[in-house]
Amino acid sequence: MRIFMVPTVPMSELEFRPRFRFKTPLAPDEVKRRIAERISTNNPDGLKLGGTGHHLVLDFPSNAQRSWTPQMDVDVEQVEGSTWVRCLIGPSPTIWMLFVGGYMGATILALLGLSIGVSQQIVGAEAWGFLMVAPTPFIALGLWLMAQAGKRRSRDEMRTLKVFVDQALGCDCFALAMQD
Repeated sequence: MRIFMVPTVPMSELEFRPRFRFKTPLAPDEVKRRIAERISTNNPDGLKLGGTGHHLVLDFPSNAQRSWTPQMDVDVEQVEGSTWVRCLIGPSPTIWMLFVGGYMGATILALLGLSIGVSQQIVGAEAWGFLMVAPTPFIALGLWLMAQAGKRRSRDEMRTLKVFVDQALGCDCFALAMQD
């Protein structure tokens, strides 16, 4: 079986949310069947399979999950006689929303502080509103540092997910993407 690789992210190292895309001669239902079969027959890490239709979600069991534990979203699509498999490894949606909410909160705080500060400055009042802006770079830095720590801690689990799909599909598709 020949797998055509089209990496969407340089794979010299695992990124925060690595994305992979490859073309396979297998039918979409065969890709799903192979992954489901491997879940039930050869699954030493106890991975769980979820999702609907041609969207699969590989996840670690709840007793093995930590806040930094990643999951893999696999989308299988038939395009012009070929099957494209797209994979995204990233944090769980709950953690992802925590970071989005944190960055949005910092942004809103900064914009509010700037608005109040400029308004106060225009009317000649004491511009204490600018003080609301001061903590926002530290909030953003704290969120970024937390993301980097999570990335480091999840590296082995990310590899586990990649190897699982490699073995389920009987190819070395992700290793090929790392060479490009």
